Formats: sequence, structure tokens, C-alpha cells
Amino acid sequence: MPPTFEPVPPPARIALGRSLLRSLTRKLIALAVLGAALVLWALWQYSQRQSVEASTLGDYRIGGDAVNVLLIQPDVSLDLGTGLRGDYTAQLARALAAQFERLGYRTRQLSARSDEERFGQSMRQENRNAALAHQTQVLQSLRETAAPVLRVSLDGLEHNGAVVVEQRYKVELLDPRTLEPSWQARLTWREGRSQSIVLLWHLRQNRLPPPLWDSLATLAVERMRKDGKLPDSAVH
Repeated sequence: MPPTFEPVPPPARIALGRSLLRSLTRKLIALAVLGAALVLWALWQYSQRQSVEASTLGDYRIGGDAVNVLLIQPDVSLDLGTGLRGDYTAQLARALAAQFERLGYRTRQLSARSDEERFGQSMRQENRNAALAHQTQVLQSLRETAAPVLRVSLDGLEHNGAVVVEQRYKVELLDPRTLEPSWQARLTWREGRSQSIVLLWHLRQNRLPPPLWDSLATLAVERMRKDGKLPDSAVH
């Protein structure tokens, strides 16, 4: 049988194939760079989801083995656009108390505002008297126990339509003798698209990320220790 020979493609077809290969390579590289940029942006956004700004206002620091956590709950207000105000002030206060209990402190949680104040019912004289009596009782109890006071309050909410996109809370260390702040921190939690991505990643690992109030409480305790308001030996 006589030998067969493969036809040699013309140079134009070879050049076209190489051009298509280079074009495909460039597109794949561009997609890879875009994907890497999106991942880095999501990681950066997730790293910025929480922050703390703290300032030292006096020399008083936490000592002894007991801490009072004073919760200032915001008014219960109705907003037709967003419904009930979605703050987590109470959860943050409880998370802070739990953090100090794990450090070996005895904790006591108090509410600075009466139900009459929180629900806007202090316009009537009897409700106003009840609110004043509640405040007096709380202040007297704080001075009598003479334990450090952590005052937790809402500092602000930012909305995007009906969605809360940023939450700010204030944690203050008060001298029980004067009830003046010796240290304060503003804790910020920002929502973003990366939150959903990270949540899905945690779900793949069969675990959930800590709630925002636990995360912010940890951030506050770490900053308090860094600023010298909580002794390093407070780990029992």
C-alpha cells in the first residue's frame, strides 16, 4: 500500500488558531484576576465588619472580683418603614456579662430605664414618678455595691431602606463613686454582601460564626485590656 500523507494546513489557518488561543488565554487570565479581586474585596469587607474606637477619660480601672453591667435600652419606637428598631443593645450587655463571668468576675445586670420610659409612658405623673423611683434605686444600688460599672447603650443605626447596614454601640467604664466615665469605646458592626459569603463558608464547615453581639463584646474586652482598664491577670 502506498504511503499516505496528511495535508499540511495553510499558514493562515495556523495563524488563526494561534490568535484564538492567545485571545482565550487573555480572557482566562482576565477572569482569574477579576475573581481574585472579588475574593480580596470580600475578605477586606469582612475584615472591616467590626471596629472599635476607644478613649481613656480617667484613671479609674476595673478591680476586685465583681462588675455591674448597666443596660440603657433605647425607646421602643415604631417606624412604618422599618418596623421595630432592630438594635441588639440588650444582647451586647448580656454578652459582656458572660465574658466577665468567664474571666472569673461576679456580675450583676441592671436596667437604667424603667418600662414606663422605654415604652414612652412617662407622660403621666404616676408613670413619671415610677421612672424616677427606678432611677434612684438603680443609682443607690450601684453606689452601695461599689463595683465597677459597665454602661452599655445604643449609639446609632444606619439604614438602607428597610435594612440596617450599620450598628453602633457605646460601652463605658464608670467609677461607681461618681458614676463618671473613665473609659469609653464605640463599637461598630457593618453589614455587607461578604457576610452572606462567609456564612455559607461556615455552614460548609458545619459551624456558625459568632453572633455580632458576642463578637463586639470580645472586641470591647480586648480593647479594655489593651488600654489598661482590665488587668492581664483577670483570667481565672
